[in-house]
Amino acid sequence: MLSSFFLNSCTTNEPILVGFSAELTGRQAELGVQERNGVQMAVEKINNSGGINGRPIQLIVLDDLGTSEGARTADRELIGKGVVAIIGHATSGQTIAGLSVTNPAHVVMISPTTSTAELSGKDDYFLRVIQALSERAGGLAQHVYQQRGVQRLAIIHDTHNAAYVQSFKKAFVEKYRSLGGQVTDEAGFSSEERTNFDPILTQLRTSKADGLLIIASDNDTAIIAQRTRLIGWNAPLYMSAWAQTETLIKNGGQAVEGMDLEQTYPMNSQAPAFLDFKARYQQRFGRAPSFSASFGYETVLVLAGALQKSGGKAAGLRQALLETSDFQGLVDTLSFDTYGDVVRPFFLGTIRDGRYVDIERFIPETPR
Repeated sequence: MLSSFFLNSCTTNEPILVGFSAELTGRQAELGVQERNGVQMAVEKINNSGGINGRPIQLIVLDDLGTSEGARTADRELIGKGVVAIIGHATSGQTIAGLSVTNPAHVVMISPTTSTAELSGKDDYFLRVIQALSERAGGLAQHVYQQRGVQRLAIIHDTHNAAYVQSFKKAFVEKYRSLGGQVTDEAGFSSEERTNFDPILTQLRTSKADGLLIIASDNDTAIIAQRTRLIGWNAPLYMSAWAQTETLIKNGGQAVEGMDLEQTYPMNSQAPAFLDFKARYQQRFGRAPSFSASFGYETVLVLAGALQKSGGKAAGLRQALLETSDFQGLVDTLSFDTYGDVVRPFFLGTIRDGRYVDIERFIPETPR
């Protein structure tokens, strides 16, 4: 898969600078940390295989602190250091903030995990290897209503990552209502504050909902699931892929058993390349990779292919990326449409016996 990238024909071995920025500290750092780990593994694999036309990739890693200003500051610093592209950010709010810096500078930003619909269909310097939210949220809504038979649903969501949350909620609710489902009540909270979830959950419970959708990070989703059970509300729980990490299962325990979710990545795939990646990740970091680690790894491979075409330069890199078609990832192939939105399968899953299990695979439309 990688051999075509690494040709030793260049007369210089000056490193190619690539930036990475995501939230690496704080309560919601798991997504960014795993993303960085996957990126680092791929960079090392590429460099050990000869680099890009004989030139190694030099990764510059910055913490965006999980804030908009942190993202803008990090991206300005990376551009100042001369990076040809920036991998990031982990969440939608920080990505949108960072694009206010990178787009005017005509610097490619390619995100492993940003999926807000606000960035779909835009002719700019942003690309992503994760599927946009609209189809994924709609697929989960269809599953909740048709397969699980839940006709009345309440929603709790984090207001801090608004770009992601509002896109997911809008797509889910539109599809759910179109099928005949009723959203009985919804409530927001800020992950930047210490929240007492009990009164919020009690309020949602009194709306006579038959299930609860949680749109939040792994830590908050775990806490909400636990508090839901502790107040005696035994309704089925559903969640977005934002919380799809091992931290959720570790911290949520029995409270998250049986929880259904839309999965961006099939973490129990038996594809040989994925199994090899999982084994190497486990050996390197002492834990299993999350979906963000897998997407981070693939992002570097896709970027490396485009850098080989552009001669390791920023000039022509965006077009080279947009021409990516049927690229073989760890599990499935991926392509970019004319706007840099990815086309690849997504999945529905559940948590069973302390691990993520696939339920259904969705194949999106072909690129525009």
